[in-house]
Amino acid sequence: MASVRYLKRGKKNLWTYTIRDETSKTIAYKSGFETKKKAQIEAEKLLRKLNIGFSIDSKMSLHQLYQEWLNLKIIPSKRSQTTKNKYIMRKKVIKKLFGDTPVSQIKPSKYQRIMNEYGKTVTRDTLSRLHTSIKECIKTAQADKVFIDDFTFFTELFSSKESQPVEEKYIHSEKDLNDILKHLKQKVDYRRSVVPYVIYLLFKTGMRFGELIALTWEDVNFEEKVIKTYRRYNTSTRKFVPPKNKTSIRTIPISDEEIDILVNLKRSQIGLNKELEIINQNNFIFQHYGYVQDIPNNATVNKELKNVLMRLNISPIITTKGARHTYGSYLWHNQIDLGVIAKILGHKDISMLVEVYGHTLQEKINDEFESIRKLL
Repeated sequence: MASVRYLKRGKKNLWTYTIRDETSKTIAYKSGFETKKKAQIEAEKLLRKLNIGFSIDSKMSLHQLYQEWLNLKIIPSKRSQTTKNKYIMRKKVIKKLFGDTPVSQIKPSKYQRIMNEYGKTVTRDTLSRLHTSIKECIKTAQADKVFIDDFTFFTELFSSKESQPVEEKYIHSEKDLNDILKHLKQKVDYRRSVVPYVIYLLFKTGMRFGELIALTWEDVNFEEKVIKTYRRYNTSTRKFVPPKNKTSIRTIPISDEEIDILVNLKRSQIGLNKELEIINQNNFIFQHYGYVQDIPNNATVNKELKNVLMRLNISPIITTKGARHTYGSYLWHNQIDLGVIAKILGHKDISMLVEVYGHTLQEKINDEFESIRKLL
């Protein structure tokens, strides 16, 4: 079964694709594509033609079956390329864990042992995603009437590597949150850095990092005091990517305080760009002369967020994702309607809000404890 690989080559940084068969022999190659997307469109069409007529059978290895599932269900889908790449990376894990053993020879006990061993090195979420993908492979084979036992059916997932505890994902106190915001407001100075603006607005909007960093000045309605988000930006590929899902396309309210900060940011940005003769080609809100890619990446912002929290002696040390978590918990704490919270955060419904954001901030706990004492 053929597989494809993409590379950027030459002085002009043009994309190429190479299609190889199971023995790693090159069977198709072409270069000169301006974008990876153009190379993918042509390569995937050719890949499907080369693989047409390929029959799924019980002699296949699990990684071969997985590749066929990728070709049929994942690569042609409308998922983002980032998501597709995650699925593709799992094939390497499957090959490492199961080798070339035919799927017909993988028994439930063997599968359980392999997953147990893998679970010692990864979190339960990672283990679960791999397990789910393998189950889908088996469904593909069974749909083709191939006699393969579902060796995943009675599997239990055990992971020795702990996921990050919920308590370490958000700021617990409203006072701590206010101290963070106060500190960030004192640090905003566009000439020095745009990162404090990014962190401040992550806490103030609950947006995902990719959504926030993708914002352009056209996305802010200063009169109606709202921000519109409808896409993300990948700082690795330097490309805009679609929203996570349909509900991620949304409008977020902001206050006069955020409006003032954005107005001052825009004024400073225009002035400094004019002084340095720099063009903000994408009209990014968080464009800054200090970055080769115009805007900071997630690692840079996380590093500064960690410094801020350590400087203020506030724990836990959260990431940009934790700022979104804190925002949701803060709205919950202040009794904002659950449906409204779901809409602002871009969730389909309120079903997961209680589990993810339904944490009671410390001040509320103290108030309730005092009420209990009075009752007693």
